[in-house]
Amino acid sequence: MRTAYIRRITKDLIKKNNYSPPIPVDDLVFKSGLELREVSSEMDIDAKFDPQKMRITVNRLETNLFRRRFSVAHELGHFILQHHINPWEYEDRDTGKSFIEPEADEFAGSLLLPEHLLSEQIKKGTPLKDIQKMFQVSNQALWVRIEIYKLTNFLRV
Repeated sequence: MRTAYIRRITKDLIKKNNYSPPIPVDDLVFKSGLELREVSSEMDIDAKFDPQKMRITVNRLETNLFRRRFSVAHELGHFILQHHINPWEYEDRDTGKSFIEPEADEFAGSLLLPEHLLSEQIKKGTPLKDIQKMFQVSNQALWVRIEIYKLTNFLRV
């Protein structure tokens, strides 16, 4: 998986667009040349990227804002990382296992909770509930990023 590359891309996108938390994911979708379409669907899917139509479709029935933001960022990650072009290139050569979905998750987490911005808030001692509201992410997404970025030692108890 191209973790360092993904983090560099998301940091560059944030810097280029002069974004601050919460990162406006829908705006970034439009700036990337994609359409964002909402539909009501009983299917077990929050969002889907269609490379032929250059569109991210979002399930309107998913009412959790934090989950919606992560899902849209995840699908945007598929586009930015070009997973739709030669998808077989994104496989572990030893196991044959695809790393497309983990890369899209890394993109979404890194975009919504960029290391430099999250680290700044953690080191300032900002309460986690306030950070969660500031970045508009779920508690689970916040904790995953805190652990990935190895920021637990900076948490104040």
